[in-house]
Amino acid sequence: MSPETIPAIDFSRYRYGAAEERAAVARQINQACRNYGFFYLDQHGIPADVITNGFAAAQEFFALPVEQRVACKATTGRQNRGYQPMFDTQREGEAPDVKESFDMGYPLDEAALAQLAEIPFYSRNAWPQDPGFRWRVENLYFSMLQCGQQVLRAMAESLDLDTNFFVARCEQPFTNMRLVHYPPQPPALEEGIGARAHTDKGLITLLLNDANGGLHVQSTSGDWIDAPPRPGALIINVGDLLTRWTNGRFRSAVHRVVNISGNERFSIPQFHHLDYFAKVDPADIPGGGDTAYEPIQAGEFVAQGFRRDRKSWRN
Repeated sequence: MSPETIPAIDFSRYRYGAAEERAAVARQINQACRNYGFFYLDQHGIPADVITNGFAAAQEFFALPVEQRVACKATTGRQNRGYQPMFDTQREGEAPDVKESFDMGYPLDEAALAQLAEIPFYSRNAWPQDPGFRWRVENLYFSMLQCGQQVLRAMAESLDLDTNFFVARCEQPFTNMRLVHYPPQPPALEEGIGARAHTDKGLITLLLNDANGGLHVQSTSGDWIDAPPRPGALIINVGDLLTRWTNGRFRSAVHRVVNISGNERFSIPQFHHLDYFAKVDPADIPGGGDTAYEPIQAGEFVAQGFRRDRKSWRN
């Protein structure tokens, strides 16, 4: 395991500071994205009780009988909403991840749903019967969404872009928040089956972890850096789309989850995505040199990754 540590950034200076302080935080974020692709975000503004309620909802959901969990699966198309059963995340020829999840996606009105009905990722959310579950999950979803938009503004500022460069392309995003349950794994399984080594597909990910640890991030030298929970902090990481858009300047780092704590492990990531038809072209962001990536459509790029990584998307 590498002796390196993931940098920590105090976000209150961006949220409340003067222009000079905001610019300094943006530079810190830029440096962390280039060197690690991951950083801790302190003083992020998400209320502690909202986070506590989100984890309580997750624990209650995964304690439900399996038939009640399965009843919350999305009913239409290829989606990142509702219940995802154990072992669904699996690349062909590899062992599956040992985790199950519940996803909430960005809610759309009926007119938008009708317009996007045939597009992957867009559908109604599928909820269990308990209204208290929905209330707690939605509260956390929108708190994390607002925080993520502020992080994207800081990232845009760090690249000398209009601060709304990324956020303006997220009017109907397929951003999803996932409640993830990892059952205990035997200590001998040091390759950590919980979530095998991978990169995230979207723009950025905001991650909340319980106290059990197990997240490892690959360094530029190929070693694993332990990223233990930091009290009160979010973990932010760069996704593949942002790596392409910044022409490789921001690093989408390989990471994994190794749950050998002996306990059930819960985490809550929110994957920030663009509008499905948004164009991602590194030529739109100056200062990156000769472009190494072709322009792509955001939604189709992410959908290709899902078809590769999810058994349910290959059927």
